[in-house]
Amino acid sequence: MSRIGIIAAMHVECEFFRDRLINTKHSQYLDIKITHGLWAGHEVCLLESGIGKVNAALATEWLAREFLPDLVINTGSAGGIKAGVQIGDFVFADRVCHHDVDVSPIGFDFGELPRLPVYYSIQEIWVKLLEQVITDQCQTRYHVGTIASGESFIYHDHQVIQIKSRFDDVIACEMEAAAVAQVCHLHQLDCLILRNLSDVAGDNAPTNFNQYIEQAGQMSTDLVLTFIEVINPAE
Repeated sequence: MSRIGIIAAMHVECEFFRDRLINTKHSQYLDIKITHGLWAGHEVCLLESGIGKVNAALATEWLAREFLPDLVINTGSAGGIKAGVQIGDFVFADRVCHHDVDVSPIGFDFGELPRLPVYYSIQEIWVKLLEQVITDQCQTRYHVGTIASGESFIYHDHQVIQIKSRFDDVIACEMEAAAVAQVCHLHQLDCLILRNLSDVAGDNAPTNFNQYIEQAGQMSTDLVLTFIEVINPAE
């Protein structure tokens, strides 16, 4: 493998990558900031997409057409909704879904768009390798399950209850992953979704997000770069 695309939504989720990638060059597509660089024998292209599924889809489409990645990694922060998760934990998606898609009145399941699946599965080989890396080298708490995406900051009890009633094993919510996975699915590209929890659903979530977003960006960067280091550039 030689080309790895990384997508994160916010400046604070990207700045640590920009500080550490070598031989960097910068450009822009629409409102998306692009950084080309090198890490551990791989070509890396980092996109600061902006928040939300439309921005994430634009960034992923640009990567698919212009960078031709072997793997797309979507990273940054997320809000935990699984019982027992804590700020600072990692969440790894074995599949992702759109929690705000509802075409059920005309015969589709919640989260399902015509001709597309409800869940976008992540290849097990990447999830297992990520688990191996975090166990051997980072030893930080992590959870594997469904990550659900939508165009809202999720923290109210009624939001969490509704999402959990419609989708199985949801461990966290955020606003980009399912769009990244959907575009990768259509282009037949491998993707990997990993996030660090900046907040956990509840009344304090907005405050905690602002307090811990930088920590989540730093921890996500460290894990992603460590993960890239164990991938053989010749693969």
